[in-house]
This record gives sequence, structure tokens and C-alpha cells, in this order.
Amino acid sequence: MQGLREDLSDMIYLLSPSDTPFTSNVGRGTADAVLHEWQTDALAAINLNNAQFQGDDIATFSAASVTSRLGNRTQISRKEVIISGTLDAVNKAGRRTELASTIH
Repeated sequence: MQGLREDLSDMIYLLSPSDTPFTSNVGRGTADAVLHEWQTDALAAINLNNAQFQGDDIATFSAASVTSRLGNRTQISRKEVIISGTLDAVNKAGRRTELASTIH
């Protein structure tokens, strides 16, 4: 059986994934400065005894909780690669350019 092309999938699979369910499911944004910050908040604890009558006056109250401020610094990464024109020009499985397989 000569001349048959191999059955090679056009998909490249990540064999060493990281378990990051939170960061994988949270939305993405852009950083407009070297220090990117965001705020977090939490719901108040449940209080089953806080039912009030319509029109009741507030005699005492608790101060509202404030948000927490978190931050992350941006980083520039570099990866040097050398790809020949021939290697980039030939037909590849799973990617259009050889450069696409070096960026992770």
C-alpha cells in the first residue's frame, strides 16, 4: 500500500494542562498600566432574624463592608525561535505556520 497519506489529526492536544477552573471560566480584560488592579466583594452572612415591617424606622445599623483591592503586575516574556523558510512553507498538520506551534 504505497502512496497513502498517514491519518494524522489536524488538532494539537495539550498534554500537560493546568487545573485552573476559576481563571479558565472568568472573563478576560486588558491591562492599561503595569500594575493592574481589581476589587472583590462578598455577600453578607445570612440573617434569618432580619424581617422588618413596611415603613419601619432604622434604630441601629451596621456599617457597610468595603471591597478588597487586589492587584497583579504585568510582565513581558520572550521566547527566541529560529524557523527556516522551508519549514514554514511545507504542509503542516494542526497549524498553518510553524511559528504558531512555538507560542504558548
